[in-house]
Amino acid sequence: MKQFFYQCCFIVIVSMLSSGCKVHKYLSVLDGSKADGTITLYYEYGSMERPVVHWDEAKKEALSKCKNWGYNNAEFFGSGVKECLAYNINGQCIRWRVLYKCQCVN
Repeated sequence: MKQFFYQCCFIVIVSMLSSGCKVHKYLSVLDGSKADGTITLYYEYGSMERPVVHWDEAKKEALSKCKNWGYNNAEFFGSGVKECLAYNINGQCIRWRVLYKCQCVN
């Protein structure tokens, strides 16, 4: 019975550790083109994190940049592109960057 208890505790602890922690992410401007009216925003996260993206803040950030360029609005397009930034010794990705494109419009 005691061994069963320890096995159950081990399974619970491993499950909790492997699920990752929720982390709040705010998109930042990576680059942009005033002539094309496009902005690239991004956030980064590690293998033990589960990102919770603040989309309202991302929209405000993009809209601010677009308005500085003389546009009236900003619209996100696409679903985001995830790229690996770092690998562990086994070749598994341990850090990602997620990119989103935004179009400035009138």
